[in-house]
Amino acid sequence: MFNEKKEAFTLAETLIVIAIIGIIASIAIPTLFGTTSDAELKAAWKKQYSDLSQATMMIIADNGGTLAGAFPGDVAGSEDLKNAYASKLNIIKDCSGTSYYGGTGTGVSAEGCWHNEVYQLNGTTTGSRLDPGLILNNGSLIRSYILKSNCSEAVGNYTRCGLISIDVNGFKKPNTVGKDIFYVNIISNALIPYGAREYGDPSTSCIEGSTESINTGSSFSAKYLYE
Repeated sequence: MFNEKKEAFTLAETLIVIAIIGIIASIAIPTLFGTTSDAELKAAWKKQYSDLSQATMMIIADNGGTLAGAFPGDVAGSEDLKNAYASKLNIIKDCSGTSYYGGTGTGVSAEGCWHNEVYQLNGTTTGSRLDPGLILNNGSLIRSYILKSNCSEAVGNYTRCGLISIDVNGFKKPNTVGKDIFYVNIISNALIPYGAREYGDPSTSCIEGSTESINTGSSFSAKYLYE
């Protein structure tokens, strides 16, 4: 019979292994959470686009099958359009636009339904808004306005009535176009995301780290929906 010598890690070796694991975790975990957060925002955008599209279809049905002429006064029809969405969505707050937009309020930013500052992907910022908007029960922020009530404003290869801006995670950061803020054009019979049908180009407006003025991030609205 012989004695079998059993080897074990020394305390020093164990501490080294623990230190290495800690370093790897400090690098990997933030990256993992960042990826998960981006995925969640993309999923939220797809769900929000679906909900808004359904609401839009109901509004169109209420107005004889088209939005053209449904909210007269061009920009001043924005308040009526907002009210139409409020009737089709589950909302927790309604913010009226100024008189220019047909409302009696102080605007979506001042009344607490939108940001005072929004970041574009290139790092520039846009200021507070005076048009109307809503906070949905899922925390999303939306603002909508009419540009041409007859839906005749030419963009891309189609014409639009106006547009809707959506922040899918409310007042949480990053408050950045293409990250948690997305845009859709309202046409006479549907919603068209920015970046689709020749309105915006993902190859020039969806570039991480670019400070070019065209790199607003707006075309991510279509890019994420079609991925």
